[in-house]
Amino acid sequence: MQFNKLFSTSMLSCLIAVPVSASVIQISHDSGTFELHSNPMDIFSEGSDYFSTEDLASAHANLNNWGISTDGKITLLPVNTDAGLSFITLIDEELGTGDTGANALLGITSTASSSLSMYINDYSQDIWQLITPPFGSQTLGATFAWGNVGSGDGFAWSGFVLGDTFAYSFNDLDGMDSTFDVEAFQFVSWNNDRWEVASTNAFDANGAWEFTGMTIPAPPTAILVAALTLSYRRRRQ
Repeated sequence: MQFNKLFSTSMLSCLIAVPVSASVIQISHDSGTFELHSNPMDIFSEGSDYFSTEDLASAHANLNNWGISTDGKITLLPVNTDAGLSFITLIDEELGTGDTGANALLGITSTASSSLSMYINDYSQDIWQLITPPFGSQTLGATFAWGNVGSGDGFAWSGFVLGDTFAYSFNDLDGMDSTFDVEAFQFVSWNNDRWEVASTNAFDANGAWEFTGMTIPAPPTAILVAALTLSYRRRRQ
């Protein structure tokens, strides 16, 4: 009994010492669930509220260096940035030269915890509105516009902690002239010391697709929680 009490106290102390920041995001959609693991990128370091073209191109280049093509794709991934854990949406490929016109359109609605920050590229060209109630969640409604040859678009939610949730809904506004591949969506995760594509999906017959996400404990934190729970149950028995 004394050992269990001491063990539980020690485990609780360890758990309290674990930061509440998160590094794993669980994605859920109609095909199932999977986890995405984050890794650092040197972006969002200038203190701006906007997703600069330089940062956008840097994120693409980072993934390209790991053999991941982002051209004609909607690429989604968690990244550790100077703004905290960020969930990034990369729309088509940005080479860093800026916009080449606006011949491609994508509609996005995303709802997330009100504590999160938002970074958006092409803020003066895109049509967007951020609804921020005094409590609860905030919702971005946007039509992203970009030139599909050499330029792209994107946005991110940043500052995730454990338990934060979000939802996304996409609409391909270009119809039969879509700029995206058939498997338009690719989720990228840091696994085995490299970026890799964890899952791909296509727009449905109506040119739409949606999913939800939630930050969950990384493995060390999850082990502590499980051990503490098991110890508590044994003591009650």
